Amino acid sequence: MPAFLLFAPPQAHSCPDNSGDELEHEGKEEEEEGEEKEKETEELPYPSLAPVVLLALTQTSPPRSWCLRVVCHPYPLSILAILLNCVTLGMFQPCGHTPYLLQALDDGIFVFFAGEMLVKMVALGVVGQKGYLGDTWNRLDFFIVIVGMLEYSLDGHNVSLSAIRTVRVLRPLRAINRVPSMRILVTLLLDTLPMLGNVLALCFFVFFIFGIVGVQLWAGLLRNRCFMREEVRIYYRPDGTDDHPFICSMERENGMLRCSDVPRRRMGRAYCHLAPEDAQSETGLKVDEPVSCVNWYRYYNECRAGEINPHKGAINFDNIGYAWIAIFQVITLEGWVDIMYYVMDAHSFYNFIYFIFLIIVGSFFMINLCLVVIATQFSETKQREHALMKSEQRARQLHQSASTLASDSQPGSCYEEIIRYLAHLARKAWRRVFQLKDGIRISTKLEHTKEASHCSGGYDVVHTEVYIVSDTSSHGIDVLFISLAESHRICGLKTTLDGRCNSPCHVDSQGSKATKGLWEYCWGRLQKKLELIVGSRYFSRGIMIAILINTLSMGIEYHEQPDELTDILEISNMVFTSLFSLEMLLKLLALGLFGYIKNPYNGFDSIIVIISVWEIVGEAEGGLSVLRTFRLLRVLKLVRFLPALRRQLVVLMKTMDNVATFCMLLMLFIFIFSILGMHLFGCKFGLRQDSGDTLPDRKNFDSLLWATVTVFQILTQEDWNAVLYNGMASTTPLAALYFVALMTFGNYVLFNLLVAILVEGFQAEVSANMQFDLSFSENPAEKTSLIVLLLFSMMLTPNGLLNPKASMPAAPPLLPLFTHTAATPIINSNQSRRANGASTDISSLEQRSPVSRQHVVRLRVFSSYFFQSLAKKLKKILEPYEPQWCREHEEWSLYLFAPHNEFRLWCQKVISHKLFDYIVLLFIFLNCITIALERPDIHPRSMERVFLSVSNYIFTVIFVGEMMIKVVAMGLYFGEGVYLQSSWNVLDGLLVFVSLVDILVSIASAGGNRILGMLRVLRLLRTLRPLRVISRAPGLKLVVETLITSLRPIGNIVLICCAFFIVFGILGVQLFKGKFFHCEGLHVRNITNKTECLQAGYRWVRRKYNFDNLGQALMSLFVLSCKDGWVSIMYDGLDAVGVDQQPIRNNNPWMLLFFISFLLIVSFFVLNMFVGVVVENFHKCRQQQEEEEARLREEKRQKRLEKRRRRALEKPYYADYSPLRRSIHTLCTSNYLDLFITIIIFTNLLTMSMEHYNQPQYLEEILKYCNYVFTLVFVIEAILKLIAFGLRRFFKERWNQLDLAIVLLSIMGITLEEIDLSASLPINPTIIRIMRVLRITRVLKLLKMATGMRALLDTVMQALPQVGNLGLLFMLLFFIYAALGVELFGKLECSDENPCEGLSRHATFDNFGMAFLTLFRVSTGDNWNGIMKDTLRECRPHDRHCLSYLPLISPVYFVTFVLTAQFVLVNVVVAVLMKHLEESNKEAQLEEMEERKEMEERREMEERREREESSHGNRVRMGRMLSLPGDNYVLPPRCSSYAPIGHEAVCDYCFHKKLRQQLRCDVVHQKRPLLQM
Repeated sequence: MPAFLLFAPPQAHSCPDNSGDELEHEGKEEEEEGEEKEKETEELPYPSLAPVVLLALTQTSPPRSWCLRVVCHPYPLSILAILLNCVTLGMFQPCGHTPYLLQALDDGIFVFFAGEMLVKMVALGVVGQKGYLGDTWNRLDFFIVIVGMLEYSLDGHNVSLSAIRTVRVLRPLRAINRVPSMRILVTLLLDTLPMLGNVLALCFFVFFIFGIVGVQLWAGLLRNRCFMREEVRIYYRPDGTDDHPFICSMERENGMLRCSDVPRRRMGRAYCHLAPEDAQSETGLKVDEPVSCVNWYRYYNECRAGEINPHKGAINFDNIGYAWIAIFQVITLEGWVDIMYYVMDAHSFYNFIYFIFLIIVGSFFMINLCLVVIATQFSETKQREHALMKSEQRARQLHQSASTLASDSQPGSCYEEIIRYLAHLARKAWRRVFQLKDGIRISTKLEHTKEASHCSGGYDVVHTEVYIVSDTSSHGIDVLFISLAESHRICGLKTTLDGRCNSPCHVDSQGSKATKGLWEYCWGRLQKKLELIVGSRYFSRGIMIAILINTLSMGIEYHEQPDELTDILEISNMVFTSLFSLEMLLKLLALGLFGYIKNPYNGFDSIIVIISVWEIVGEAEGGLSVLRTFRLLRVLKLVRFLPALRRQLVVLMKTMDNVATFCMLLMLFIFIFSILGMHLFGCKFGLRQDSGDTLPDRKNFDSLLWATVTVFQILTQEDWNAVLYNGMASTTPLAALYFVALMTFGNYVLFNLLVAILVEGFQAEVSANMQFDLSFSENPAEKTSLIVLLLFSMMLTPNGLLNPKASMPAAPPLLPLFTHTAATPIINSNQSRRANGASTDISSLEQRSPVSRQHVVRLRVFSSYFFQSLAKKLKKILEPYEPQWCREHEEWSLYLFAPHNEFRLWCQKVISHKLFDYIVLLFIFLNCITIALERPDIHPRSMERVFLSVSNYIFTVIFVGEMMIKVVAMGLYFGEGVYLQSSWNVLDGLLVFVSLVDILVSIASAGGNRILGMLRVLRLLRTLRPLRVISRAPGLKLVVETLITSLRPIGNIVLICCAFFIVFGILGVQLFKGKFFHCEGLHVRNITNKTECLQAGYRWVRRKYNFDNLGQALMSLFVLSCKDGWVSIMYDGLDAVGVDQQPIRNNNPWMLLFFISFLLIVSFFVLNMFVGVVVENFHKCRQQQEEEEARLREEKRQKRLEKRRRRALEKPYYADYSPLRRSIHTLCTSNYLDLFITIIIFTNLLTMSMEHYNQPQYLEEILKYCNYVFTLVFVIEAILKLIAFGLRRFFKERWNQLDLAIVLLSIMGITLEEIDLSASLPINPTIIRIMRVLRITRVLKLLKMATGMRALLDTVMQALPQVGNLGLLFMLLFFIYAALGVELFGKLECSDENPCEGLSRHATFDNFGMAFLTLFRVSTGDNWNGIMKDTLRECRPHDRHCLSYLPLISPVYFVTFVLTAQFVLVNVVVAVLMKHLEESNKEAQLEEMEERKEMEERREMEERREREESSHGNRVRMGRMLSLPGDNYVLPPRCSSYAPIGHEAVCDYCFHKKLRQQLRCDVVHQKRPLLQM
């Protein structure tokens, strides 16, 4: 017994079932086996690999040992072979024959790949976890080699090899495994696949629903054309082509186009009016009579279905496949309006609802969900991968001996390390030269000092001494130290506090010693002076002003500028170049060579200076004009003077390594798809011309260059649908798969990965800042050092040097503290080192300080405080002159109403009434309606105009009344809480004032038209009235305030954008000014220049988007950056020949570099930083709100837990059921029923999607009976559930309500169809069609089963309230811009003189509704630049409706709208979704834990019951003790709203689990002695 007890405690932890002796025996055996195994593995040369492979080969037997040596010590042969293979793949020529040499090289590379595979198989073994096929990348290699073998084996057998050949393009994928950083990105993408799978499933869901609806509604409708008669197969074709088909609407539909709308026939410029019977008179015309002709088009009067669909048959809804292509095109937002307009013409105007709904669901939600999933997954995977990499590095470092160069100090950036190494080499070389020159052995003492100067600690000591006294450097080991170290080394002594050399050097000859000492003393003094100059504030400001003026002088250039200006610009260029050269020289002298280039900004400056000088020298000799463009980089020098911008740039630099890897991945991706495109579509895109030649389409796959450009263009989503139509028409409709894959992987996965990288960069930066602040908030000593740092940051100059003129902080004890901080132990631990030379950029602490953490509130308080202090100052100045009466009546409102005045009290009561705001809101909405009714073409004396004018007066009176009541109640300006203190009230007041002025001006101008221009401006301002809604809707107010607070960081990004825009703009002017003209006429093929064009009587026209001056260039670049219509601008640039020269097709393909680099840098990279900034700011602004939400969520969770516990204790509701009902209940709650129903729904989906245009009768019958069967199944399911759950419980659950609705709809649909077939009642076919469409709702039942999809949908649902506020903001924005658009562009018409590129009868600003729809189109970015082109119209003399100021206002109108709608608001949607996805992930984890917990509790209760039933005596007592409501029923402690919710629950759960195990173990051990007794 005692012995047993001695063994009991250790067993209490492990709970074994068998006795101790057996355990010991087993343990010994296992240990022995393990030791044997260990010995074996130790003896193996490669312990991590399999000991024996291919049944016989051990690790030491010859062929395998050789292979192992090759595999484990790889040479770069493999990567070279892959690169060579890329070259051979790229040289493939689809139009010609592949050269023999290329074929031989390709064969050789294939043999190498096959050999490599065999070697690896011998070395690693074929199967098994450690074998060759155990690794995914090896499996890819294996697949590629096997397919290659298949290709060679089938070569002579007349088999079409094109499909197999295309697999070759996967070969470059092998490169991924060879580049570790690229592998990380790819594994990261693979990690996101499970979550992306859910998004994809959701997408399919949307595609199915919208696809089936499309097929049901519009199958065959897009084939409608206007024919002449039954038997004639000729139909009306506008312009004689099928490019823009005339799709008519049949009698039973109510589309927008009828055959009666076919326009008259034209001859030349005249329209034909004659009927056929008058045609004879055509011959009897006199010469001077106008041409008259027969209008044959009037006979195109029968609308019926033709043979072909629009766009070469690619766009239709005839079956589910084509419907999907159309839907995918709509979701990509390119060319979607064409599809919508066709459907509106053929079926009904109201079809726009379908498309807008599809875009909101598909584009704004689905595609952004892709981004959100990738971004949230990215940060997690990145942290994990980095941890792995670090552990690998540590392991590697342990194996390697410590490098001699490696110092103990923390390594800086790569740039710093390189400079340090270069400095080391230079010093070494200098020593050698010194030794040769003097021929004297330098004494050992000198060697000693040299070593001292080598060790990094020495630098720091010297540096801090100099640092305190001369305030010269802000960096840890920066600018000064090398020049100083040189002087120490030469003198061989320590520096005293004044930095001079104390004793002369120990060299034999006394004279040289004295002169050298003097020379060094003078040089030291000079250097010090120079350093003061270079470090001064005035020097840096002067340079900054010079850069600004230089930028201006470069931006003034324009086409056809006078010669004087050219000369002035040349002289100014020389002046500025010499100025910057002088700056470089001074800095070099002051800081020494390595001290100068240690700061990367200086390196950048020096490169620009060298290029500028080279350019001036080259120009004197003639030539080298390309180098002029490099001057532009001076603009980027400005960045170093703007600290706020620097932070954004630091984020850019930090993400640079990831972005570089991303670019490699992107290039690989584009390369693979280009070669695949060449194999599939090479030489197949051609336009047949009248002369019979085939001119290749500009978007083609005929060579690697154009294939790459085309793939890149598809990735930018611009005009990709045109390439899709060509591909489908020239090959098969299956070609759509290529384009869909390219768009999906390229756009929605790869480019979203780029956004994820940038967002993660910003968030990492923010978290680093927060850690930094926290580290300072705890320790008071560190707090003081932070304050000193901030003081120093205020006296910093942009050069990163401390300003010696600024006063030092006076407190002496703080200095050592500060030098300690300069060596940055605190900062470096939390914040990774900066990319520039400074290891701590103190100026950036301005953003990092805890001051800026409390964002909005503090800012607002500060700004209001600032304005109040201004008002107080003004008051103080004016106080002596204030009359006595005013002082006495200061508390009075408007100096008229005393605080206790009855009228004032009544006003206060009115505005504090809860209905007051709602009534005002009602009037605002009514006013919005009248604003929406406005349009320019209302007749001045019509009833409508009178009504609108009167209502305008009424609303103005109401709003003036509201304002007056508020002013009387609150006071206007002086005092507390007055009207004008709130910025929203200021806005209201301004709008009221504008309305009053508007009324006064309109009354004054009733007599004559003197002030019409002013009246129009006031009428435009009237459209801003809806802005009042914002202050009265709290959700909206929050969103607007979020946007306002993120304006500053967004402003920084806009500044970075502007810098790039200006650089590219000036570059564009240099390259293309005067070259964007072309000749417009009928036969311009032989015309080469402007004079020939004008002689032939044609027009020499400038393109709308050009680079003739900086303004035009910036406009063109903005269009480029929006990626809409950039291709046509690029083609114009490629075709440009010279000034006044007619363009030639693809004249200069090198210009591709300009356009593509701009798109990559600005569109993809800088503009995606918008997302990062908006997301980061949105998260900041929502912190307070989140705390509240977290509290509510926690309460909800507690309630749910409580409910579950109560339910667990209660008797289940089905306990009293009869056996039959109970079995039905078991069936209804089983998973098998759910599975069966899911299968049924899937088959139903398939049958519904089988319907197509012109389907045979038998298929229709089959589908009809299938529908009966499915309906029957659903009816039976609903009845069973009703029986099982009872009425009340059945209707409690939403899914059951949905099921019942689906059943009822199906039954109704079937009865209606039957009635229609038997023709007993006339039923509108549209109703039947709608009933059939409503069958789609069955698909929703799938959501009940798919948990992953449901989680995503829950995320979207949670985000809806906030997205709703955003939607309101969108509506407001659209409303104001639509009303403005109607005022500005309402009278624009398309005619022969003014042909339209974007506006049409579908897209106009005629009335408010159409303007709204047009703006929606602009916000999706589809051909908005075409619409803007149409509004940039120059007035003709006889044009009455033309507004002369449109070319100025129109760009502002469209650019501001596009910026707010496309860049800011859509990104806030992303931010909202990201936030909610993160939260729902946390919640899902919590729920899983709770469920697990509950399961365990249930299991325990069952175990307890069993125990209670089978136990006697003591064991009964034990059972009772256990069944007390112990740890299971303790409510978990409430989480604080600050702690991460998941953490506490996990701890709670783990604690319970441990306690339970402990109890169980105790019970077992207490039972055992009882049994032994």
